[in-house]
Amino acid sequence: MNLAEKTATEVDEIVERELTQFWLQPGERLLLGLSQVHGHVSLRLGEVRHLPHVPARELPEVSGPARWPVPSADLPDEDWTDDPALAYHAVAQTPDQFAVRVADHCASSLGEARLTLTDRRFALVYATKRLAKPAEGAGPFTTFEEHRADVVRGVDSMLGGRSFPPKTLLRFTFADGSALHLHDVLAPMKAARALTRR
Repeated sequence: MNLAEKTATEVDEIVERELTQFWLQPGERLLLGLSQVHGHVSLRLGEVRHLPHVPARELPEVSGPARWPVPSADLPDEDWTDDPALAYHAVAQTPDQFAVRVADHCASSLGEARLTLTDRRFALVYATKRLAKPAEGAGPFTTFEEHRADVVRGVDSMLGGRSFPPKTLLRFTFADGSALHLHDVLAPMKAARALTRR
């Protein structure tokens, strides 16, 4: 296990523990809880590329500025994994699809929105302390974009990019046919774990 994997494993254990203690409902099983993934979002919406993606709707504000470089404007879709400024790549046909809604949060939250999947729900979970205007009396986590778990058709691990070695990615495939990919060095383990917990 290299240093990046060791650090990611330690963070994963903390995320699982905190979500279980402060966010899960009684009897609910956590399938997959991700930590923050910082970086811009690439969106392929039909034939149009949005790079970086900028949401068209109002979303929760988080505190602190983004300090990321601007991604390369002429980067082909298949090479998004090689641009260190990009953390996510979404693919959809229409703006109302789930991958776009999730990409909106990932883009506007400065990477603070955590994708979270249980046996009951799929949601984007923010650490309340990172919100610019937290609700009074809110707990450690604030939930947005919550849906039934069956909006997620599958979570799997894949290799991406044309560089060597290829990057490990998690892919969320939604019931409406859209998909969201994100960098995760523990993608194979997390995807397998989510499957066994169903």
